[in-house]
Amino acid sequence: MASGTTGQLTAAELSARRLRRRLVIAAVFAVSLILIVLNANARGNVPSGTTVEGVSIGGLSAEQATSVLTKKLAPRIKKDITLTADGREVTVDAQKAGLALDAESTVSKATSLTGTGNVFSRLFGKGGAIEPVYKVNQSALDRSIAKISKKLNRGVVDGGLAFSGTTVEAIEPEAGKGVSAESVTSALLATALAKNRKHEISLEDIQPALSSQQVQEALNSLGQTVVSGPISLEVSVPGTDESAGINKTVTLPIRRLSPFLSTAVVDKKIQIAVNANALIKNLQKDLAGLQEPARDATFRISNGKPVILPSRDGQQVNAQALGGAVARALSSDEDRVADVGLTTQPAAFTTEDAKKLGVVEKISTFTQPFPYAPYRYQNIGQAAKRVNKTLLKPGDVFSLNSIAKERTPENGYTTGFVIKSGRLQEDLGGGVSTMATATWHAAFFAGLERIEQRAHSFYISRYQPGLEATVAWGTLDLKFRNDSPNGVFVTAVRGRNFVRVTMWGTKRYDIEADSGPRTNPKPYATVTDTSATCTPQDGVSGFKIVVTRVFKLNGKEVKREPLTTTYNPAADITCKKPKPTPAPTPTTTAKPTVKPTPKPTG
Repeated sequence: MASGTTGQLTAAELSARRLRRRLVIAAVFAVSLILIVLNANARGNVPSGTTVEGVSIGGLSAEQATSVLTKKLAPRIKKDITLTADGREVTVDAQKAGLALDAESTVSKATSLTGTGNVFSRLFGKGGAIEPVYKVNQSALDRSIAKISKKLNRGVVDGGLAFSGTTVEAIEPEAGKGVSAESVTSALLATALAKNRKHEISLEDIQPALSSQQVQEALNSLGQTVVSGPISLEVSVPGTDESAGINKTVTLPIRRLSPFLSTAVVDKKIQIAVNANALIKNLQKDLAGLQEPARDATFRISNGKPVILPSRDGQQVNAQALGGAVARALSSDEDRVADVGLTTQPAAFTTEDAKKLGVVEKISTFTQPFPYAPYRYQNIGQAAKRVNKTLLKPGDVFSLNSIAKERTPENGYTTGFVIKSGRLQEDLGGGVSTMATATWHAAFFAGLERIEQRAHSFYISRYQPGLEATVAWGTLDLKFRNDSPNGVFVTAVRGRNFVRVTMWGTKRYDIEADSGPRTNPKPYATVTDTSATCTPQDGVSGFKIVVTRVFKLNGKEVKREPLTTTYNPAADITCKKPKPTPAPTPTTTAKPTVKPTPKPTG
């Protein structure tokens, strides 16, 4: 207001006053909103609408949001992801690549003022999609990036040295197309927790790590040193109060070592790399008497009771130490000695571990007879040998296919009769289902949890109906879980015409099998087959049966588990050779006596 005037305001003064009033109101409103948001943050609330890789955490407390992300989002990282680049692809385990969800930091980011959405949305308590925060094992990530780049890069050769026999040659560097470490890292972070497990990476021009001159210099210096002569491998075992020390020297000519040598580029320099694991295998005869493998504790049966076979620590040449020592010796003009010792290899499963399992008594046994046939004897024997001495720790799942292996000649199996499409046919592994039946019986009466078990498609009279099992590689398995708090030790023995499976542990229940009547009968058909591949078989009617597993504790029933099996009818098949085409001039011949072909029983 101008001096010497009345209380009236000019238009300009009135406009300025209104502007100041509006600014004050706006400032108060903004401060109030900020205080509201800060108050919400102080309480740890996540703004509404906040999501992390599709998982909603809006409106939750920080503790609740952390729990939700850990439960719903963290398991995704266990699923493999696929990275592609111009048609090539590589499968990556994000966990092995060193990535893990940092749920707490992710929630902290979500509750910060600028964590989600734009600032104005955040002021009004609205969130948005945010990227997860990771815990990163940098060394594991670097190793993974190197492997990924090697598979996706095209035509990129860093340069190096190649060894063959007693000679060395240069590997010339070449530029090419590839993926950068930054692009691989971004792809891993974008995909590790995403629903979409695939990510495309763009190729870039990649220059080799070395120049041609650097490779040539390495060839003339390091390369010639490596092939200049043999090295000595000295293995030293220090003595103890009970035994004298051992020192053994093995001379290793370059011709023997060259198959295990390559080079790596480290800090723009070529270094010798040794495939130590393969070299140790090659040196087994040279190291005989020095190394002793670790032995895990297990069990054996003595006088009808399980006893512990104690564990034993081993003594082994450490592969990493061997590789480093050999590389240093080969790179030296003077001291061409690789000196290594033995390291203790602890048993993975110790005597104390075995004692805690409670394997103290027989909990079930079952003997399944079978008609002797050479193929049954061999195939059942192979499966029994692999099942024998299986130890199931609490929670372990028994899989007959995994233990018995694929039925191939290489695994010791031969051809026998199996059921395919309701008919007996010849195939590898015939008879293994007898092993499955004996094993399932033992697991049934041990009270172990049934996971996967299927009866034969039609009934075979030597088996108890509804209490048998069949397996087929790649399609049918026998699986059960040790759902007890104790271990279960499985033994199996095959005789000439039987196989017996016994389970040892701590008895929990008395198990009974309550077999119901055979219902829903279905007659079988009669078939005459003139095909060259016909296999005769007896007809079997189909039916349905329910066998209930009854669990009793101290004489009282505590649980019933009904198992329903439906058997299909099996046709009665008679094989007849097709009638030959009549000759142009028939002649009278004696009619041969045809003997019926015996029918196999599977």
